[in-house]
Amino acid sequence: MDFASGNVDTGLIARHHDSLLPVPAAPSAAQLALLALAEVLASQAGGDDAFATLAGWRLNGSHDRSVSFELGDTRHSVTLQHSSNGYRINAAGSTLQAQASLHGHTLRVTLDGKQLAATVVRHARQRVLFADGERVAVDYVDPYAFTEGGVHGETHLKAPMPGRVVALVAEAGARIAKGEPLLILEAMKMEHTINAPADGVVKAFYFAAGEQVGDGDELVDFEAD
Repeated sequence: MDFASGNVDTGLIARHHDSLLPVPAAPSAAQLALLALAEVLASQAGGDDAFATLAGWRLNGSHDRSVSFELGDTRHSVTLQHSSNGYRINAAGSTLQAQASLHGHTLRVTLDGKQLAATVVRHARQRVLFADGERVAVDYVDPYAFTEGGVHGETHLKAPMPGRVVALVAEAGARIAKGEPLLILEAMKMEHTINAPADGVVKAFYFAAGEQVGDGDELVDFEAD
């Protein structure tokens, strides 16, 4: 290589860009499945919400949930179907069966009959998976994250699609920190948490638990600090 032979100049990085800064490989179906399992289990663990204790159980069948991650400019979506037998996962064009439990950062999984332990570290949006001697880092995609910068004053949070309000997690008049859950919306057989876009106060809810909402309906009157 040029560096070893002493052939070093300001064009070194440009000449060897691909080898010095390789494009990360796309995560495999198994890696995406592990990341999605950790995300779902983490959202259920230790919740005060009574609905969290129900996990994936549903009176009339299984519970489907979609989780997405980004690596660079590419988005990877994973669908999990939770039933009494565990999870049926669709990821990267493959279908896998899994049973899993999360203990802190450690994910213990039986994936297509193979038992393994993985570590998933969560920091802000980033998710880093260590499994089978490999590491993959992706960003979790929150479909209902508020993306405007500098949120101040009145903020009316709207329904991103038609659905049904499952539960009001916060109370009107309560002071809420950024990212804390406000309500749970069920849409297309999946549950989604609407979170506070900033520190502030819940002024009012426009719908009660059990009521149907339309696409774009205002859900919460939230006053951001």
